[in-house]
Amino acid sequence: MLTSKRQILFSTDNRILSLVDRFEGIELISDANEVPSIWALNKTPLLSTRVFNCLEIPKYEDSNFIKNFTQWCHDNSFECGEYSSGKVFDTRDEPCVLCAIAHHKGITPSTLVYNAHVDKEVDMIIYESQNFLVVPELGSLKPGFVMIIPKQHRFLSIAQLEDSLFPEYFQVCRDVEIILKGAFGDRPVTFFEHGSGPSGLTSHKKSIVHAHTHVVIDFVIEQKYLDMVQCKPLDDIRRARNTHYFAYRFNEKLYCCYDPRVFVQRQFPRQIMSLTLGHAPEQYNWRKHPWFENISQTLFFIHKFLKNGKINERIQERTKAFTRGYEIREN
Repeated sequence: MLTSKRQILFSTDNRILSLVDRFEGIELISDANEVPSIWALNKTPLLSTRVFNCLEIPKYEDSNFIKNFTQWCHDNSFECGEYSSGKVFDTRDEPCVLCAIAHHKGITPSTLVYNAHVDKEVDMIIYESQNFLVVPELGSLKPGFVMIIPKQHRFLSIAQLEDSLFPEYFQVCRDVEIILKGAFGDRPVTFFEHGSGPSGLTSHKKSIVHAHTHVVIDFVIEQKYLDMVQCKPLDDIRRARNTHYFAYRFNEKLYCCYDPRVFVQRQFPRQIMSLTLGHAPEQYNWRKHPWFENISQTLFFIHKFLKNGKINERIQERTKAFTRGYEIREN
């Protein structure tokens, strides 16, 4: 959830202090004067001494502590983040769902044949350039939601792209914006990314550390949410290539948080979008709610535009395997 109320936590129990300090969005401090600076990092401060207007943490049993504490935090209108087990996972050698799509899941070398026969619509390739693919977004909270992915897994974030690939990447971004506006109307198109650090190491075993840019039409992140995670203007995403970061681009303006001290919730922009659309809690989570109906609408309206709209030769060439493959599936 998104934090809507700033709180100060308190406990004199060393067991509880040790457990709570391992949540991403909580930080143990020794001085109440540090509270404002911790709030500024989108975290909730934790003290071992009582101060005015603080919340005392309930003494849950260890076996159910993570679940009960998380729910207690949500009941008090703030996000604690995920619990860190202390384990570190090297995801570079893990099976990658985006690489599977880039390799057509071993079905065929032909993108057209792949699009016509791959089991799930969400795995179709809408657009293909020499080094990038555009695919539907699993967990599309609304129609008009896609992802741009590099074909090569060695790029764990867009910031880590080779300099020679940036012109092609930005051309793909412009083409995707043309496609989405043609399919859904002249509305704002935004781009956002949770960029992984260059090591490929993560504390979350299920993290996808293959670079991917989310693109969605008719959604803009309000300034108050950018301020929440200290997302500030940045002239060049490559400045963030050596760390984890959150990046957001709208109207050719790039905003980024790459300060490792700042807590950025998992699926942060998806949570904002879900709240804006009035969805029920947890419906932002693509792992639990795939929103296949919105994916189908996205593909239908994009195909309709590509088939009947006025598109330039480059976009026509890069989407023809989708246009024809989609028609074969429909027939």
